[in-house]
Amino acid sequence: MKTKKTLKIWKWILLILIIIFVRKVFCGPIKIDSTNPNSNIVIKRWDNFYSFINGLPKTKQFALKIYIHFNKSSIDLSKIQEWTYVFSGKYSKAEFLDVIAQWPKQIYKRYTVLEGWSIYDIDFDLSKKWLIDTGEYITFVTNPNIISKYTQRYEFLSYTNKKLNSLEWFLYPDTYHLDVEWNLIDQLVYLQLDNFNKKVWSVYSGQIKSFLKLGWYDTIILSTVVEKEEKTKSNKAVIAGIFFNRLSKWMRLDADITLCYGLKEPYETCTPAFINKAIYDKSNLYNTRQNHGLPPQPIASPSVESIVAVLNPKKTDYFFYLHDPKGNIHYGKTVTEHNDNKNKYLK
Repeated sequence: MKTKKTLKIWKWILLILIIIFVRKVFCGPIKIDSTNPNSNIVIKRWDNFYSFINGLPKTKQFALKIYIHFNKSSIDLSKIQEWTYVFSGKYSKAEFLDVIAQWPKQIYKRYTVLEGWSIYDIDFDLSKKWLIDTGEYITFVTNPNIISKYTQRYEFLSYTNKKLNSLEWFLYPDTYHLDVEWNLIDQLVYLQLDNFNKKVWSVYSGQIKSFLKLGWYDTIILSTVVEKEEKTKSNKAVIAGIFFNRLSKWMRLDADITLCYGLKEPYETCTPAFINKAIYDKSNLYNTRQNHGLPPQPIASPSVESIVAVLNPKKTDYFFYLHDPKGNIHYGKTVTEHNDNKNKYLK
């Protein structure tokens, strides 16, 4: 008799445990940990609702199917789109299905490429922000296969008789919104090149092609030097004119900043002290203090203003310029005038 009573008690306990388990597993909320890399649910092309919830625990899948079965009239799954759905926290079945029924949320990273940055600056900045490993961006934009792929797409890359060893200069400076679900570097480079195509090539290609002072690629190179040497928009055309004056007399450009590119140094860390240590190195072909002519290739991503300045240089008798400690520019026609400016403004 006692055994039967004990057995009956255990049956009730077991039933209660089963009810608790069922309520917790099948009726409880759907929990998704945002720190878990699997917290985002991806809907692939041709997926239906039942195939894409396969990433959830079996019990939750079963519970959702039951819930949908008894609520068919109020649930519309026709709005499901191919994308990544972002979840974090606890959801009732109704809330979970409501997220799915809404337009998918894209995860964007806002990233700005500043005017005057080189590929070394971009790589340095991306790695500093932990978006890539050091050197990844440089490796990508100097990869011959990548350059070849984009050359087939964009006319401006093929409009030169020089072999491109880098996509430098064509990587347009701007603010971009990157989808973190895609390859970040490939996406950024595509957006930069496409932006250059829209904002530079489509607007100025006719003028560039007919520009007689320099070839297309040399125009590109000089624009990048102007960008690094002068930030004030109203002075850029004068600086471009000075460079043309110097080139016409077979004088060196004497633009200190260019040597940084030959050292593969980000401009952020290429300080005047750093430049002074390398100023006499003639083996650095980007050192325009020691070598005549233009650098071998572009050294930065210039603004449109720098490009326009080279295409429309201001004609003057100046051959020299310098900036005082306040950033003001002073021009000179002769070495004597230039030295006088040095004594007057730099001491």
